[in-house]
Amino acid sequence: MSKVKNRSFWWLSAVAMTGALAGCGQQQQAFQPPPPEVAVQTVDSAPVPLDLTYTARTVGSREVEVRARVGGILLKRRYEEGSRVREGQPMFQIDPEPIRARVASARAEVSVAKARLDEASRQRDRVLPLFEKNAVSQSRRDEAVSGFEVAQANLLAAQAALKTAELDLEYSDVRAPISGLTSREMLSEGSLVSTDQSSSLLTKIVQIDPLYVEFSVPEAEAALLRTSLAPVSKSTPPVVKLLLEDGAEYPDAAKLTFVDNAVDVQSGTVRVRAVLKNSGAQLIPGQFVRARVEGVTLANVVSIPRKAVMSSAQGSFVWIVGAEDKIEMRPVQVGRTMRNDIVVTSGLSKGDRYVVEGVLKVQPGIQVSAVSVDAASRQAEGEQPKVPAKEG
Repeated sequence: MSKVKNRSFWWLSAVAMTGALAGCGQQQQAFQPPPPEVAVQTVDSAPVPLDLTYTARTVGSREVEVRARVGGILLKRRYEEGSRVREGQPMFQIDPEPIRARVASARAEVSVAKARLDEASRQRDRVLPLFEKNAVSQSRRDEAVSGFEVAQANLLAAQAALKTAELDLEYSDVRAPISGLTSREMLSEGSLVSTDQSSSLLTKIVQIDPLYVEFSVPEAEAALLRTSLAPVSKSTPPVVKLLLEDGAEYPDAAKLTFVDNAVDVQSGTVRVRAVLKNSGAQLIPGQFVRARVEGVTLANVVSIPRKAVMSSAQGSFVWIVGAEDKIEMRPVQVGRTMRNDIVVTSGLSKGDRYVVEGVLKVQPGIQVSAVSVDAASRQAEGEQPKVPAKEG
């Protein structure tokens, strides 16, 4: 009888333990945490604007050396050093008196040559009719014709000498060949000026409106700039914004006009030039500025936020939300960065969903609750506590 009671006790105990374990399992299943919520974006290929910024230098669009074209004593300077001059404005005066004397002598030579030509013409006109009547010899006829032709040549030579002397007199008044900004004088008043290379330089003029902005770019970026300037390109030509030394931005944008056709063998870069309006002379040649090129894009590339790219010992990777909203680790190859974005050259396909926010909550294989970045932003804004208004 006691054995029957023991068996009944153990059977009731087993049933009770089974029920207790089943209750614990149901309770544990009831308190299982929900999948972590992450913000995702979908991969899409589209033109991506490039952020291209370089150190640049301003250069005069035209730089001219003002040189003396005639020799003589420099009498006066007619401009203020460092000031702006107009094309054709008088700048220096070389002593004109010796040149005026040469002009007078050349005019006299022209008069003599004309008189001799008139005499030779009369001689020819008398001899030719006599020759036709066999009244003079062939040699006399040839002598009269040759004398006339020589007199003609002498007149032309005298006129050329007169023209040269008049030009020298004009050159004694040295004028500005272009409009621009002047430098200091190289020779002072009273100096002897000659026309050789060493002592003919008087000053320099640089044209500052328009002004050139020159900088060097890597070879790959030069190809992009050259493509954007091609006549067949349908895109708007790039513009260059200038940042001055004090951090201010120059009000006018420069126009990109030239990309060199050769790579510098020493630096591996290509020279680029933009043209800038500088009517107010706010900038002068030789200044260093920051040039930001706008309007250049990469066509059909994948660009994602930099915060979505993780790093490991094996390289860069991105968390992907795959089938059934489970997390996958996707290795990627990345390219250049553009402010807050980075170009992914391989590893992602159009339509892939990648994690942008909540990357610390995920690991491979877990299931997540994926929401779009816009929805997550709206939700975060809605959860912000409202600041109570102050009682007035």
